[in-house]
Amino acid sequence: MAMIGEALGLKQPTAHRIITALERHGLVDRERETRRYRLGLALFAMGATAADGTGLRVLARPALMRLSAASGDSVFLMARAGFNTVCVDRQQGSYMIDSLTGHIGGQIPMGVGPASQAILAFLPPAEATVIASTNAPLYRRYGSLTERKVKDALDGIRHNGYAVDHGDLVAGISAIAVPILPPGRDAIASIAINLTTARLSEERLPVLVDMIKTEVRSIEASLNPLEDARLGSVAAAMIQPRH
Repeated sequence: MAMIGEALGLKQPTAHRIITALERHGLVDRERETRRYRLGLALFAMGATAADGTGLRVLARPALMRLSAASGDSVFLMARAGFNTVCVDRQQGSYMIDSLTGHIGGQIPMGVGPASQAILAFLPPAEATVIASTNAPLYRRYGSLTERKVKDALDGIRHNGYAVDHGDLVAGISAIAVPILPPGRDAIASIAINLTTARLSEERLPVLVDMIKTEVRSIEASLNPLEDARLGSVAAAMIQPRH
């Protein structure tokens, strides 16, 4: 408790009162043996509900399952959350592979990896520039990634309609992503396939891109135009990113 209060700059009675309330509602749990606190299952349930609040996760789930079954690779549904991109859903393929976001609810700065770059490329140019510039200090955590590299990639992504990484971000791991573009609106999310670089041959790339684009077009056609304005904040009710 003292460590929590110190980390948050709160007096111990205040920290105790807040933690007790969170524990009462199941948002945090306390381990009996260590007396340490951890996030509770109720918080996870709230996050999952928030991520599914617009219906995008339910709408996209069959597409993720089909892509994973057909490719054998891991498929991710990613959505914008402010200056970050959050993993809304994932379907593990036959070839087990990790990702930068890890679990559902995991976040990465916008501009890191094809999934977020596919979204960034289809935002208004001025907005994309602000996001890349703001996140520039965070890019240093990801190898040789820089603000200039992110910005230089956007024109090609717009032209091709997809983003791809041939193992530049993480050695041996490649990814392909296609943005989800509701009619008349900016990108709200993307679907990405993560796979080993050895599995992304020159011949296989266009096949996977066409597979993703086919599923994305189906999702876009199913989106309710009246709900489109809410989809850009699909993860807004989840834990906000910290920079």
